[in-house]
Formats: sequence, structure tokens, C-alpha cells
Amino acid sequence: MAFDEVKSEMTNIKENSEEFIKSTLDYYRLWGFKVSVKAGSIFMTLILVSLFSTLALLFISLFAAYAIGEAFNSTSTGFLIVGSFYILVSIIAYSFRKSLVERPLIKKLSEILFND
Repeated sequence: MAFDEVKSEMTNIKENSEEFIKSTLDYYRLWGFKVSVKAGSIFMTLILVSLFSTLALLFISLFAAYAIGEAFNSTSTGFLIVGSFYILVSIIAYSFRKSLVERPLIKKLSEILFND
């Protein structure tokens, strides 16, 4: 009689652990899907904002180059000044890349992955 009870309990333990493993796998699949959708939407938003910002910056730069060129009576001087400005901004951004890009990016990604 005791052997049948132990056998029955072992069967129940096996069924319960299989159900637990299945539920855990389903949970992590859903969690992975949620994280990938969040990351994808943030990535697409970033791409769209970057695209439109780049286009706006292009037109503003062209306007500034022509306006500076008109002030100096030389269009090429206007473009040279605007180009030099962008080189200076690039050097400064590269110098502060960790505090401007890496740390906020790591913070945002860890917030997405670990706070839910």
C-alpha cells in the first residue's frame, strides 16, 4: 500500500514539475517578446526622429551657409565656416561620447530589460 502511495506521489511530482517548466518557459517567451517589441519601437522612433532631425539640420545648414556667404560676399566662405563648425562640434561630441551617449544608452536599455 505504501509503495502505491509513493508511486502516486512521484507521478504527481513529475506532472507538477513538467507544468511548472512549461509555465516558466511560456513566461520567459512572453517576457522576451515584450522586451523585443519595446526595444524595436524605441529603435524605430529613434530612426525616424534622427531622419527628420537630419533633414531639418541640412536645410538650416544650407540657409546658414548662404546667409554667412552673403554677409562675406563669398558663398564658399559661408560653407567653409559652417563646415568648420560641424567639425568642431564633432570633435567635442567625440570627446564627451561616454557621458553623452554610452551612459544614457546603457541606463535606458537596463531600464527596459530589468525594471519589468
